[in-house]
Amino acid sequence: AEIIIADEPTTSLDVIVEAQFLQLLKTLKEEFGLTLILITHNMGIVAEISDRIVVMYGGKIMEIGNAEDVFSEPLHPYTRGLLHSIPNIHLLEEEKLELMEGFPPDLTNPPPGCRFSPRCKEAFDRCVESSPPMIEIPEMKGRMVRCFLYEKSHISHAGKVINSK
Repeated sequence: AEIIIADEPTTSLDVIVEAQFLQLLKTLKEEFGLTLILITHNMGIVAEISDRIVVMYGGKIMEIGNAEDVFSEPLHPYTRGLLHSIPNIHLLEEEKLELMEGFPPDLTNPPPGCRFSPRCKEAFDRCVESSPPMIEIPEMKGRMVRCFLYEKSHISHAGKVINSK
């Protein structure tokens, strides 16, 4: 299979050129059966063009799933925060965009636990002490999350541990 890797492909493009470029990527993907790996912070582009999403934070995969599922039911606290920080014309005047407190981790000296734990509103002691494994969520086909909140001992979305790295 042919692969296109596009790293922040629409940076510095005006809205019209961005739309044309995205249409070109979609056309290439569909007509030639290409795999597109899109690296971006622009969740609007992700929503428009992606079939599957891999959400990363601090160099680690935090969540994997079908685009529609990740947008409609984000699992990882970082993914939820990311999606709630996107401007939305339907926000009520008194509602505010969600801000993530703190700073991204220093990757030359990452925290010992979950990379997101210093900024996570749902973190508990274990999150700070050790890195969570990727957990497959059986009732959500193709969904995986790196978060202790999804271990069997914690919640309704009981998962199967995939790895412990």
